[in-house]
Amino acid sequence: MSEALGTANTENLIMMKNLTDSHLIDATVFNIEWERVTVYLDIKVEFSKKADKKTPLIFYAVNGDYKARAVFRIESVKGNVYRVSLNVTNPGNARCVPIGNYTIAVCQNEDILAIVETDIELALKLQECSRNFLYSGKARRSTYAVTFLVKEWADTLPFLMHILHAKSAGMGDIYAVSKQKPSFVAKQRSKFKASIRKNAFKYLQSLYDDYRKKYKKNKNTVLFLYEDGYNMASNLSAVEKRLRERELDKEFTILEFAWKADDPAIYSLKERLHNQKQLMKYLAKANVIFCDNYVPAFTRVRMDLENTTIINLWHAGIGFKAVGYSRWGHLAASQPFLAHRVYTYGVCGSRQVSHVFAEAWGINSERVLPTGMPRMDKYLDKTHREETTKKLYEEYPMCKGKKVILFAPTFRGNNHPDAHYPFEIMDFDKLYELCGDEYVVLFKMHPWISQSVPIEKYSDKFLDLTSYHDINNLFYITDLLITDYSSCIYEFSLMHKPMLFFAFDEMQYSISRGFHHDYRLAAPGKVCNTFDELLKAIKEKDFEYEKVEDYIARNFDIIDSNSSDRVIDWFLLDKMPQKYVDEINARDEEMKLMYEQLDFVSLIPPEVAEDDSAAES
Repeated sequence: MSEALGTANTENLIMMKNLTDSHLIDATVFNIEWERVTVYLDIKVEFSKKADKKTPLIFYAVNGDYKARAVFRIESVKGNVYRVSLNVTNPGNARCVPIGNYTIAVCQNEDILAIVETDIELALKLQECSRNFLYSGKARRSTYAVTFLVKEWADTLPFLMHILHAKSAGMGDIYAVSKQKPSFVAKQRSKFKASIRKNAFKYLQSLYDDYRKKYKKNKNTVLFLYEDGYNMASNLSAVEKRLRERELDKEFTILEFAWKADDPAIYSLKERLHNQKQLMKYLAKANVIFCDNYVPAFTRVRMDLENTTIINLWHAGIGFKAVGYSRWGHLAASQPFLAHRVYTYGVCGSRQVSHVFAEAWGINSERVLPTGMPRMDKYLDKTHREETTKKLYEEYPMCKGKKVILFAPTFRGNNHPDAHYPFEIMDFDKLYELCGDEYVVLFKMHPWISQSVPIEKYSDKFLDLTSYHDINNLFYITDLLITDYSSCIYEFSLMHKPMLFFAFDEMQYSISRGFHHDYRLAAPGKVCNTFDELLKAIKEKDFEYEKVEDYIARNFDIIDSNSSDRVIDWFLLDKMPQKYVDEINARDEEMKLMYEQLDFVSLIPPEVAEDDSAAES
């Protein structure tokens, strides 16, 4: 569900029955663990002789207003121990769990059987289990805090989860502040910029709303949206091309639009305003939008999500580094609501990895579907491979008759402006010597890296192909891929060729960026931490190739050239497999039930209820 759910309709309320005094079950949490933004609780459940052991248990997070605002996922049941989980950035409605004090109610259908208690040993270290997630919001540092407590002045130890949204409280260094006190002019300039920004967003919203009224009746209008300065990404272009090949452009109006980054260093104010106005018009015209990356407009404008389907054909298959909400708690982490939240659907290659994309975007994993990556259709086409291989050997004859090493790492830095790669850690002389008559080396750096690879004096064996348009084509003539944390391993794995991982900053990267999986276990090849280790692995052909086949099995449900057709059939022609439709509907109904119908007022203590009644009278 992309939209936040509304308030409950009193006509449809389901009054939960409080049976906690019957002690049909007792529940105690004794262990808490975190995996990025997901908390795992181990809860011991003791059933009485009268208890119903067949009906499944449901674990609700109930706030101080006696409303359920999250339902824990049951990960496993071993004996009488339940392991439950909760993604605090998305409990199922594409929003963070709201601020408040939460108890955990253990229920069966409409019966509340127990409120989770705290094991005494865990109670003594609850603060150690709490988490503060730092993020950036409106140019200020803010924190989403999840604190575990026990209820005070109770006879037992009721478990509490307290969620707080905190911003800067003016507690900076008083001496630093006194020395750097902004001038009156600086203050006014700051206020003026903030006002301009606020009014600009209001203007964009009004534009979109007006255009939406005008174009709301548009049917079968498909927009392919991408960033100006880049060619339409391969996933987008593959779907658009296939639409036309199937002559569906007769049934659908196909639009393209390249939005400009709101960057005064690149575009003038006039250019940016014109582009934003055009963008609002295109967004309003379409009832289906395909994108492939972060679109800032989706954060700034409230989209008509009831009548607009937004599908992200993400440009990366899957890599190691955490992005989006998987990076919450790091300095460059995003604010609680951002563009990714609005996606109706996303695509991936395997159901086994859908949760990785869902966590990053802050949407439900049921909505990330294994269509496969559309760009793989062309990549896996035998004719295209043969023709491209022939052209590459003609264009780069130094590769013919040699084994080709492709060096293709990701960038270092937080974002585009400071993207770089530390070439000084590489010993090009030793690499050149190792090549001998056997190897040549191609360098394909991340497109954000502006500096050239310093290999001028090695031009007979080294070649910088950073500007080459499609890295996938280079995979056809590559015999060994060297990378680090890049998602390019996804496509390359299907060549069934070896990989090496030059992770000189493995520890630092894992701390600052974070990984989705244990890096060394997930990497489909040997991991090297020094350049000498890398050279030794190449010389001895120590690639740990067996990991490649395991990687393919995990990340690909279907390997064919029909991914674009599945995207079109499932999302445009309403032919999504019923099992996925049922899973999506079940999750949506669960959220609707919890937010709009369930009422836990029966948990109000008698003395509080009496006080409230007296106050009202």
